[in-house]
Amino acid sequence: MAALRERMVFDAERGEYRDGTIRYMMIRPDALMGLFAELPPDAAAAALAALGRSVRRFGGRSAATYRDSAPDGLLEVIAATAPQLGWGVWTLRREGEGLTLDVQNSPFAAGAGAQPAPVCAAIGGMMAAVGGMVLSGEAVAVETDCAASGAACCRFAVSRAAPPAAAGAAPRR
Repeated sequence: MAALRERMVFDAERGEYRDGTIRYMMIRPDALMGLFAELPPDAAAAALAALGRSVRRFGGRSAATYRDSAPDGLLEVIAATAPQLGWGVWTLRREGEGLTLDVQNSPFAAGAGAQPAPVCAAIGGMMAAVGGMVLSGEAVAVETDCAASGAACCRFAVSRAAPPAAAGAAPRR
């Protein structure tokens, strides 16, 4: 598969970038992340979570177009594509039954500035989508370290989601 930057087409008449049927746009990271600084803390946390869910849904659709028969092939494509989109440099590793992602130069962390809590919900959303494809089931991605909070890089742990409890079933002890 050709690199994203080789596939990307700019249509000046329409004012759009496309990779096939997928439209992209450019936005300054500080402009995007400034939105969360404009909100009260509870609303900002809810909005970050909503961004993560949206990227999981729509970014997952993009990732699905890159899927091939080998799950590790998808991981290679995602890691190669992220920097071409300006999402920093991604290092993905399988660890046990899950994945670990380290992101150097996250635009979300850089755009947010110093923060007390992780801010890279968009990357977490993408990794939950990719994790679901690679780990063969619903996945969750948790940002365990964030450069915006002083870490050397942003780090995510991706694992299969716990199956939902059966309705009316007593919790296991």
